[in-house]
Amino acid sequence: MTQRLAAQPFAKQITTRATEIATRAIADAGGVAPEIAVVIATSEPDSLLYVDRLLKQVSATGLTGRRVELGAAATEAEIFAALTALSADQSVAGIILQSPLPSGVSREVVATAISPAKDIDGITAMNAEQLAEGTHDASLLPATAAAVMELLRAYEIPLRGQQAVVVGRSAIVGRPVAQLLEIAGAHVEVAHSKTPDLGVVTRTAAVLVVAAGVRGLVRGEHVSPGTFVIDVGIHPSGDTIVGDVDAPSVEAKLGDTGGLSPVPGGVGPMTSAILALHAAEAARRLVRARA
Repeated sequence: MTQRLAAQPFAKQITTRATEIATRAIADAGGVAPEIAVVIATSEPDSLLYVDRLLKQVSATGLTGRRVELGAAATEAEIFAALTALSADQSVAGIILQSPLPSGVSREVVATAISPAKDIDGITAMNAEQLAEGTHDASLLPATAAAVMELLRAYEIPLRGQQAVVVGRSAIVGRPVAQLLEIAGAHVEVAHSKTPDLGVVTRTAAVLVVAAGVRGLVRGEHVSPGTFVIDVGIHPSGDTIVGDVDAPSVEAKLGDTGGLSPVPGGVGPMTSAILALHAAEAARRLVRARA
């Protein structure tokens, strides 16, 4: 039976650590909880549900979550101004810019308004450059990319010297995952949903990360027995969600020596736990800077 690379109980351990850090930061701040601001400029139900869950997890650590609703028609200037104000606000320890953004708004442009020290989801150019150079602060990594690496670490999946393939090249997930895998010593190849003969590339992988945003893109014919597959995709399907991987056909091919992260229950909850940890570390950073 294919190993199930689920987030629990590892995500719970991370959340516990986040709570401990946040509790100490709040005590050092005289009992005043620093805020974590989530800027929202979308009306997509799935995105809003994710924000609700994220803010609930942040609040569970003892920190204060601030929901900044700008509306799906927000302009680039309005989003930039909101991020600028939050960066200057001494009560705000961390900032998250929720996806998607309104049509015509450049994430790269508005991200320049975020203070790198408050960028707990790792989207600013400075934090991206530090990741590319290998000089990054782990608390300022893109949370989903960090969650992928945490799942691999939790299940003690070897990376050094291994062939890794990342399907997806977004600045939010695919690119930083590839960089982190390289830092861990893997030989990395990046593909995408339009790669000709995708299976020729993906079947070489000992570790396969699928973050293309295409439902069921990777099937059994795209993997080799014994591969460890991390599915980053999230797609609504009735009362549940499914991923970028067609789980039944892939599990049948992977066999007893391979592994697959479940959707739901894999990268999603690990990402939330990582963001809670990043938030707590940002709160500690803010409180120390005030001292």
